[in-house]
Amino acid sequence: MSPCRSGERLTVEDRTPRRDLAAVYRELAQRPGRAIFIEVIGRREGGVVRAESLRRAYAEGPGCREELESVYLRANGTDPLWHLDVREEGVLLRRIGEYEAQRYPARPLERVGEEFRYEGAAEKSVLRVTVRTGRCHDPMTGALYTLRVRAERDGTKLTGCAYWGDLAPR
Repeated sequence: MSPCRSGERLTVEDRTPRRDLAAVYRELAQRPGRAIFIEVIGRREGGVVRAESLRRAYAEGPGCREELESVYLRANGTDPLWHLDVREEGVLLRRIGEYEAQRYPARPLERVGEEFRYEGAAEKSVLRVTVRTGRCHDPMTGALYTLRVRAERDGTKLTGCAYWGDLAPR
């Protein structure tokens, strides 16, 4: 592997619970040698990364170019297409086909048992979001995530996949 913006080449030791980094690579790369983006949590010891958990992986997308500095959580879904950012300055929900994104107040994600929740209201609109750990495949891109998200805006239910940004709750 080559960590973002480093130019280094490191060896990965798969210590993930399902030991499936090689299978994820084969599925997403579809041919040997093709580069994919993968985010893991682990420890680096010299030239070896001991990967303990997989966060997300995809063949197409922003990868190392993605800016997540002021992001708590980013989520996407299909049917209908939507995108959600939970940021320091507020929550932004975009739905394909709608002229403008809907903004909701800044509020931290609240941990309730095994899930994280957000609820906010703006301009006669209420948004509720629930995030749980669990494998999630994006049906359009084939990307793999380890968070599932359910959102409800004014009675419309949205489901999709999510990942933590740099401000993720610890």
